[in-house]
Amino acid sequence: MACRNADAPALEAIGACEQRDTYSKLLALMDYCHGPAEKEGAATWAPCDAARKAQDAALARTTASFHRMRGVFALSVKLNGTASSYFVVDSGAANVQIPQEVADELTRNGTLTQSDFLGERRFVVADGRGVLQRVVRLRSVQVGDRTMENVLAAVGAPRSQALLGQSLLRRLNWWKIDNVRNAIELEFTGSF
Repeated sequence: MACRNADAPALEAIGACEQRDTYSKLLALMDYCHGPAEKEGAATWAPCDAARKAQDAALARTTASFHRMRGVFALSVKLNGTASSYFVVDSGAANVQIPQEVADELTRNGTLTQSDFLGERRFVVADGRGVLQRVVRLRSVQVGDRTMENVLAAVGAPRSQALLGQSLLRRLNWWKIDNVRNAIELEFTGSF
């Protein structure tokens, strides 16, 4: 599958992962669970029983604490297994956005390569202005102890805010903010 194939072109990998996550959500709605098959090393979808459904959900969930920064809650996120940054969860942002400095760090450490750059795109920001930003593939985005592969991201201006937008959020089963514990809870799709 192109989603987990390290040699797959960036757009193909992103599309395959998004399609896999969509199918996973549909199968979960039909009460199917993902897990080990009869043969060793294989995994498959099968009708859930109560125990397996609870086990699947527990394996897919993570909770990550927020930190208050400049009046908003920020979440520590690790990109491509090497660079960490604080992100604001922004359900109004179409994509994940990383500041230019983070893209530079990923490039310097070799985890963001020329094959991950996907050109430029015009975005409309919250105040209505249009901005032209480079678009890249993040090979992995880790929140808490769960990782999502092949996530589309925009590269923002230097010192811009890192945003956790819809290119990641829409691929989750669900997510919610826990204001009592100052945390975010996320449930990744079933094919983890």
